[in-house]
Amino acid sequence: MGAMGVGTFEDDTALDWLEEEYAGAGVEAVRAALQDVADLEPGDYLDLDMGSAARAAAEIVALAFDAGGDLGSDVAETVGEHADQVAEHDDLPAMALVALARISGDASEMAVLWADSGDSAAWDDAMADLVARLEGVK
Repeated sequence: MGAMGVGTFEDDTALDWLEEEYAGAGVEAVRAALQDVADLEPGDYLDLDMGSAARAAAEIVALAFDAGGDLGSDVAETVGEHADQVAEHDDLPAMALVALARISGDASEMAVLWADSGDSAAWDDAMADLVARLEGVK
C-alpha cells in the first residue's frame, strides 16, 4: 500500500482514481464509484481500492453541492473540473451517504486498516465531518 492519510485525497488510491477516472469521465466516474459500493450485498467485503474511490467520489459530491472541505490546492483544480456536472444530479448526495456508511463498516478494509493504525480517532473524525457535510446538502 502506498501513502494513506486521514484526508480524502491524502492517499495514493484516491489520487489515482481522481487522475485516471474522474479527470476523464467526470460525473460518470463519481456515480460508478458510489454505485459499486451501493451494489455490494450486506456483509460483502469492501476492498481498499473500491472504498477509497467511493470516498473520493463522496468528497467531490460534497464540493459540488457547496459542502466541500479543505481539499488542498494540489487537487482542487482537478476536483473542480466537473463539479458543475456533478451538481446537476440530486441523487448523488444520498448515494454518497450510503457509500460512506459501508466504508465505515466492519466489512470495509479501509475501516479495518484505520482501526488497526493507532490513529483511528482522526479517521473517524474525518469521516464524520464528510458525512455531516453531505447530510447538510439540501
